[in-house]
Amino acid sequence: NGFITSGGQKMSKSLGNVISPASIVSEYGADALRYYIARELNAFEDSDFTMDKFKDAYNANLANGLGNLTSRIMKMSENYLENPILTEDEFEFPKEFSEYIENFELNKAMDFVWRKIGELDSYIQKNQPFKVIKENKAEGEKMIIHLVRELNEIASLLQIFMPNTSLNIKKAIKKNKMPDKALFPRKE
Repeated sequence: NGFITSGGQKMSKSLGNVISPASIVSEYGADALRYYIARELNAFEDSDFTMDKFKDAYNANLANGLGNLTSRIMKMSENYLENPILTEDEFEFPKEFSEYIENFELNKAMDFVWRKIGELDSYIQKNQPFKVIKENKAEGEKMIIHLVRELNEIASLLQIFMPNTSLNIKKAIKKNKMPDKALFPRKE
């Protein structure tokens, strides 16, 4: 396996560049650190970890990415759907995703999930279900149901990497409500 460096240098107490996982978990949560380790660090090569890189990835991919997507979809669902969407309890991982996990290519597995997140963001931008539902209720509801089901699939894929986040998304879907608080509050 590779080493984790900080700012291009081996971490050491004498250099003062050691980053405490406990302090990251305290401020950002365990799932945020799990995300970063799985997606941004390579299991077999040296990888660089700095708090600036971590914070950039957190804000871009968790706060603005997954967190914002979850809020947008669940807000539409809460506002426009009368009942929670029934989701499958049994979930079969896509073959590509499973192969990444079996080959311990965690960063590729996470990239697979983030491609799905990007596709849903694009779908919302292109199709604007929040506008469609005001003109054609049946078509708008169909679009929102599709989004909720896709979000549930993303939560299922994330379960092995980010169990608390996965659980919070699934709870929001079952309640048909936006999460009580932001999944990943933006950090300055």
